[in-house]
Parts: sequence; structure tokens; C-alpha cells
Amino acid sequence: MSLKIIAGKFKGKKLLTTKDIRPATSLVRDSIFNISQNFIENANFLDIFSGSGALGLEALSRGARFATFIDNNFKSCQIIKKNIRALSVEDQTFVVQKDAMKAIKTLEGPYDVITVDPPFIIYKEKPSYINALLSLLRTKNLITPDSLIFLEEPTYSKRDPLVEDLDLLNKRKYGSCFLLEYACKKGLFN
Repeated sequence: MSLKIIAGKFKGKKLLTTKDIRPATSLVRDSIFNISQNFIENANFLDIFSGSGALGLEALSRGARFATFIDNNFKSCQIIKKNIRALSVEDQTFVVQKDAMKAIKTLEGPYDVITVDPPFIIYKEKPSYINALLSLLRTKNLITPDSLIFLEEPTYSKRDPLVEDLDLLNKRKYGSCFLLEYACKKGLFN
């Protein structure tokens, strides 16, 4: 099973994935990068719940300086590392195999663009987990006033989209999921 890089210097390159991974659709990926196109060049990119690493590798393809990948699953991390080697971007990447909350506590930022694409089961089992994770990005100083955060969640989610210290800039529907765009609340860094 494979998917392809949509645009940039690696356009058309195939990425490995497995049937266990639910990668962001090309429509969602394309939307994220169309929205953040003015932020990607030389960006420090964070891909949380990376799966195959498609979002972070797409960012590198479009000019990001560095991409950090977080995934708790050993098999996913192995696939991410294979995809990184296939694109020869080892010196521009860092893979963390840990629970997202634990991993975030160990990182040093800031990050310009962050994607959060958790397994949808989290929305049924631990809906408050996502808001806690998003808040942690701010309290651990991993974002700046100019950082953008993208969250993909299922349309059935009952999670409160309001997150302390973050402004919800936009919410777009793509099939059975929403793409939410967040930024730091104005005035937090004054």
C-alpha cells in the first residue's frame, strides 16, 4: 500500500504505508499546505500522530527546513524511517516513538506549523486528550504567535473545539472529517 507526495521537490514520490494507518487524504493534505503555503518555506514542522510521515515529508518537499515526527506505534515509526531514507532527508528529520503527550514534554521548539492527526478512536475513548495535547503545545513553548496548528478530527467528534490559549481560525469539512486551524490567542506573547 502506498501514497504519493502531492507537490514540491519530491512530487509524485511514493511513500510506504500499511492498512493499519489512516493517512490524511490527499485533499486534506493539499488543503493544509495551501493554507500554510506562506509559512512552509524554511519552517520547523511538527507531525503528531505521524502514521506514515506523509504530512511531515510533504512539508519537506515543499521547502520546510526540518520535520519532527511523533508516533507511539513501533511499526509506524519504522515506516516513517523507511520513507525518510527513501527521500534521503535523514539530516532534516527526527522521529520520536512515544505517546504524543510524553513526546511533547521532551521537545524543544518552536514549531512554525504543527499537524495533529490522531487515530479517530481517541475521539471515542479519550475526547479530552486532544484539547489537553493542544494546550500542552502552548505551555511547553512549542508555538509562537505566528505558528499554525492543524487538527484533523472525525465529523462525529463531540470534542469542544475551544482550547485555552488558542484561537480557532477555521473549521472545514472534507468528507467524514473536519480540518480545524488554530493559532495562539492574540496578546499571549506581549
